[in-house]
Amino acid sequence: MIEQGEVWTLADGNKYVVVSVVMVDGKRYVYLTNTVDYKKYLIGEYLGDELKKIDDPDLLETLLVKFNDDLKESLPRIIEKYMEE
Repeated sequence: MIEQGEVWTLADGNKYVVVSVVMVDGKRYVYLTNTVDYKKYLIGEYLGDELKKIDDPDLLETLLVKFNDDLKESLPRIIEKYMEE
């Protein structure tokens, strides 16, 4: 199971944090951002041991809306958890 906040080291050696995970048409998609430079991000389909980068503009538009909705729901929980620490 993929969790928000997990840190992944990708094949290029860079570390990314899982910002959001959504399901669309039975496929799992992830939004990752670089741990050093948040402007570097990756949106891809999670295939278990592989990440397939998404380039299709229509699919990206759909995914961005889904990621946004996911973050609206999860952000209060993330903040609450952070405040407890």
